[in-house]
Amino acid sequence: MKSYAFELSGEHQSLPRCEALALAEVFSGCYREQCHLEQCLIIEAEGLDVQAMGRRLAMTHRIIEVMAVCDADLKALSRSVAHLSLPDKSYRIRAKRIRNATPAADVVEHEIGRVLFQRGFRADLKRPELELRAIITGGKIVLGTEAARVDRGSFEARRPHLKPFFHPGVLMPRMARALVNLTGVREGERLLDPFAGTCGILVEACLMGIEGLGIEAQKRLVKGALCNLADLNCTLLLGDAKRLPLKDASLSAAVLDTPYGRSARILASSKERLLKESLIELFRVIRPGRRMVIVADGPIEPLLVGAGFIIVQRHTDRVHRSLTRHIFLCQRKDGEYF
Repeated sequence: MKSYAFELSGEHQSLPRCEALALAEVFSGCYREQCHLEQCLIIEAEGLDVQAMGRRLAMTHRIIEVMAVCDADLKALSRSVAHLSLPDKSYRIRAKRIRNATPAADVVEHEIGRVLFQRGFRADLKRPELELRAIITGGKIVLGTEAARVDRGSFEARRPHLKPFFHPGVLMPRMARALVNLTGVREGERLLDPFAGTCGILVEACLMGIEGLGIEAQKRLVKGALCNLADLNCTLLLGDAKRLPLKDASLSAAVLDTPYGRSARILASSKERLLKESLIELFRVIRPGRRMVIVADGPIEPLLVGAGFIIVQRHTDRVHRSLTRHIFLCQRKDGEYF
């Protein structure tokens, strides 16, 4: 098995690592986590489809095929570089220092270049045949070749206010995609958002080859959101999350950002009743063993457990002083029936 390092984004404390591990399960035959340093996850995986994984990730900058991990001092780095097995190709080295880790990135780049020059390798800063990367973090230097790069810039073009139809209080594209990836849903499978709104979650799912299905109770949102779904493999229905028009065990995954805040309308006698009845319906339509992600504005563990779900992960996301999102990854038990 090969080792891979994920240069994680620093936009959230726990989600980048969990997203990468969820996709490692999807795109490899088997894997195991080796270590988790600050903004760097290292796994060992067999048959990992690095390019496919890179196209799906949201909270990772790049994937590196690991060649060496050493202590973060120049002597240890020199010894590691002296024993690297490299092809006879021109190279470029780029180092990234996480927060206040030492030594500095330019010092690491210079030391690697010095040792490789002594070994007879040729640097080419403009058109290298080999891209070497070093991550300086947690008292270690992780060194390897760049295997895939995440196109994080594409998310900026899909920011909510730039879409044909906009409504306030929605998830940003990177967050929406990361939550879809947490479920482990695969290309060609169907994912439900029963509180579809402007369909930001479904847009990200469909761009990854997942079949989207949205339910939205407000007619004006359905009409507007259809503009956001142009040319995507997605169905959007006017309906009620408490009464889903779906067969039992017919879905592979679900991601839902529940209504909250001033811009949300609760089409039920109470928010608690809306969530309780919706969760019962979600348990009915999700296949045994499969997963969903639910976002709420407070702890809802009793409602999730009461509906029959196992809580696999909990995350929080502080949006501003008066709003902290609570994110739950849940699984429906294998062999559990209604």
